[in-house]
Amino acid sequence: MRNIIIMKPDLNAQCAARSSFKSLLSLALGAGLLLWALAQPTAAYAALGESSVSIARDRAALKSSLNTVSMKGYDVHELTNQSGATVREYVTSAGTVFALTWNGTQVPDLKLLLSTYYDRYITAAQAHRTGHHVLSIATPELVMTVVKFQRKSSGQVYVPSLIPSGVTRQELR
Repeated sequence: MRNIIIMKPDLNAQCAARSSFKSLLSLALGAGLLLWALAQPTAAYAALGESSVSIARDRAALKSSLNTVSMKGYDVHELTNQSGATVREYVTSAGTVFALTWNGTQVPDLKLLLSTYYDRYITAAQAHRTGHHVLSIATPELVMTVVKFQRKSSGQVYVPSLIPSGVTRQELR
């Protein structure tokens, strides 16, 4: 009589192998995702009081064309989108954004453009509301005027301590 040996598959070993493979696959995918995320550009924008190096990213974010005009002691970077809205960033010769102005159908993303000054703006705006369509703020750190109508918005904001010598508020338009 012949002995026939029937071996049952070791289900525990197969489950362990599958689990190990899934763990390795998850680890590889996680590492790949992390590397991809680190390789993506960060959303840094030229903002009030910050460097002008990232104005090109503002241009992309606002989907605008860029025109730069050199003035005595500063440059004006004018971003204009397809609807005609304009944001002007005033930059010192050292490369610091000291003022912003805008004209268009709506207020641009002030959190983006004001950056570290945004919280000061919110605090002052809540305390100094001057009218239904006009907001004027004048503090030692921030001077700002915003005018909003149904289909028109304009504004001016600057940091007095950053304005170059010889530049007047009237030049910021």
